[in-house]
Amino acid sequence: MKSISLKKLFLMHSWVGIVTAILLFIVCFTGALAVLSRPELKIWANPELHQLSTLPSEKITDIINTYHKTVPKEFGENIHVYLPTGHNTHLLTVLFESHHGDENYSEAAAYAYQFDPRNYQLVNEYYGATSYFYEHRKTDAPSFIGHFHADLHLGRPIGLILTGFLGLTLLVSTVTGLFIHRQFFKELFTFRRKKPLDVIINDGHKIMGIWGSLFHAVIGFTGAFLGLATVILLPAAAFVSFGGDQEKLIEKFTAIPEPIISEQFQATDINAILLDAQVRYPKAKIIDLTIMAHNDANAEVYMRLIGGEQVASQLLKYHGSGEFVKSMSSFGDIPGASIKVLELLFPLHFGNFAGLFVKLVWVLLGLSTALLPLSGMMMWLAKRSRGNNPTLSKQAYQRWNRVIIGTCGGLVLACAILFPAQILLNNLVDSTLHNKVFAPLFFYSWLIWSLLALLPLNYQRFLQITLIVIGVACSAILPLNLILSSSHAFSAANLLVSVVDMSFFVIGVTVLYGAFCKVNIQDISKTKKLEQELTV
Repeated sequence: MKSISLKKLFLMHSWVGIVTAILLFIVCFTGALAVLSRPELKIWANPELHQLSTLPSEKITDIINTYHKTVPKEFGENIHVYLPTGHNTHLLTVLFESHHGDENYSEAAAYAYQFDPRNYQLVNEYYGATSYFYEHRKTDAPSFIGHFHADLHLGRPIGLILTGFLGLTLLVSTVTGLFIHRQFFKELFTFRRKKPLDVIINDGHKIMGIWGSLFHAVIGFTGAFLGLATVILLPAAAFVSFGGDQEKLIEKFTAIPEPIISEQFQATDINAILLDAQVRYPKAKIIDLTIMAHNDANAEVYMRLIGGEQVASQLLKYHGSGEFVKSMSSFGDIPGASIKVLELLFPLHFGNFAGLFVKLVWVLLGLSTALLPLSGMMMWLAKRSRGNNPTLSKQAYQRWNRVIIGTCGGLVLACAILFPAQILLNNLVDSTLHNKVFAPLFFYSWLIWSLLALLPLNYQRFLQITLIVIGVACSAILPLNLILSSSHAFSAANLLVSVVDMSFFVIGVTVLYGAFCKVNIQDISKTKKLEQELTV
């Protein structure tokens, strides 16, 4: 009976992995990059952030008050200020919003002003629908990859449902994999690196799966929740508690209720509020603030912070006079252990709760999560192509390997190309045109490489060419920065830029070394022999 149960678990583990292997690799690989996308890689990708320090609170206050006088009265009741920290926009952005629009817009409309944080010059001015402004903000390579990880650029609800479903399959694969590996402690330390490639892949699959099982389970669960919450769990909760009215549910749990405007003038002391937050939480970063009923006696200010002593982001509430009211979670002032658990999901998924070291650990573990379904699929293919009566022909084996290299290797290649492209765009193309470049460059390069898998190429040569292109793209970042930019690895302006430039160069050289040195004489002879067999 026990053997039958193990066999069923093994079949479930195998088929879940085979069906979703390529999609899981896509989501997990881009997720590993997304861990560093904000703020580290975003700061690297935007020269405006390279020499950035804490913006003077007096200057921020002066900008808000100056432009508040220029907008219609209804637009001064909701002011959103986004600070250029690398977590959202690369420019200091002040957005005056009217939730009910005006004579030109029936929906929410806004006046937005964006300033270069290096000299506070106005670089962009906008008037129109609020949704259009947010949807068309300037993007960059790391932000593009981060958004792709979230919903595969399929939008809602399809994209979020798909990524949420893949999180569930990762969780199922992790649990069933632990049950079917009965020799747990023996396999925990078994890695025969001098054995044939099939054995190395087998041992590597088991080691990555067992050692990283807790991480894989956490990523699977949090990914499933973050993907499915807004499209399935939120409507379900609204149906149960509010008769299907999602707006009432959101209003119940909103962290920023609308204040009652008294029409009595009282200057909102933004400067004192910013200074108080910096004193209370000196190690945290102020991401943005929302000013409700500016310069009214009932004005309230909400400020979002990240980092410091808190694991998750937090909201600070102030009265307009500058008086501190309370600190609460991003979900608002809602008691209960469940809210504490919910606010930990995002930090646990992206590793942004204990500094850069934990983020780097998350990146390495995330890459192992991406390699798990890939190595499992390779084991499945190798097993069916061996023996006296193989179920997979040599031609089919070649074809499947090309598909894996074309889709998965093509994804890595498409991501790698975006970063040297970022340097070229920063120095040669107007910033208003950047958004039009990333999506075509990413998807067309990925599509071309996937289509190359249809050609009768030997998969080992195809892999070598893929590695060469990836290596060249990564190693080209440092010299491009040296030639075109004044902020690079050998300038003392920003240590982060230096580290990122050098890291890309080391990664590129390592990949090139692997591409040229791993294809030895024995591999070439095997390749020629296989090609001769295929032509017979």
